[in-house]
Amino acid sequence: MARLLAALLLATSCSSVGPDVWVDVQGTRVHSRVVGPRFAPVVVLDGGAGQDLRAWKGVVDELSKEARVVTWSRPGLGSSELGLVGRGSPRIVEELRIVLEALEVEPPYVLVGNAVGAFHTRAFAAMHRDEVAAMVLIDPSHEDWLRRLRLTRSTAEWREMGDAFHKEVNLLPEGTRREFAELEEEADRMKRLPILPAMPVWILSCTRFDERDEAAGRRREDTALWEELHSELASSMHPQATVQHITRSDLGSDVLEVSPQTVAEGVRWAIEELRGR
Repeated sequence: MARLLAALLLATSCSSVGPDVWVDVQGTRVHSRVVGPRFAPVVVLDGGAGQDLRAWKGVVDELSKEARVVTWSRPGLGSSELGLVGRGSPRIVEELRIVLEALEVEPPYVLVGNAVGAFHTRAFAAMHRDEVAAMVLIDPSHEDWLRRLRLTRSTAEWREMGDAFHKEVNLLPEGTRREFAELEEEADRMKRLPILPAMPVWILSCTRFDERDEAAGRRREDTALWEELHSELASSMHPQATVQHITRSDLGSDVLEVSPQTVAEGVRWAIEELRGR
């Protein structure tokens, strides 16, 4: 299976930290946590498609002594109830703002988006420009990924990849399936976003390629395309934004689990940039 799925759906870890808070979000019980010093910078973590708050355990451990860290499981994920149908970023952003208000954490925020969660992060910054101080995008999904990847495959190869992808998605829980159903429209939304405000932006590209990837039908040049798209994303930021784009060939889509310290480094960089302003 090509990086189609790996770039969007990430494995979650099994343990969790911090107090549980259940927030009523438009009639849906949503699971959230907030840990860390009360008056520290607020860092909000949003996962990939199907990824609940448990995925951030290592990152929370890294940051909870120096930042006020918020995690949540979007409606339909983890222990949160299924929410309204239509799991696009406009709805998810407003749901997250309800959670943040209930947790009594005030902006501005350092928003951290992993994989497709980076779509939500960018949409939040576009919709509520004064509430976002910095963005940290972890191996972010890109709106042009599928179109550009398709150009590298024959019609038969693309059909085979699509069939395998849909078979995998159909085995996932309903909440996750709802998010995947929105991805094509979500990519179109990202193409229509205005230029985001000038702010610190840290982007991590994970380009690991090994025998497991090769056995799954991925190609080494796929990782080159992935990095190229992230470079284009970095270049698309506000001309006065401070942007740092890091590529790690030793990390893959399991970055939150295997290297939470790398994610924490990106958050610390963003906070230091803000302190220097």
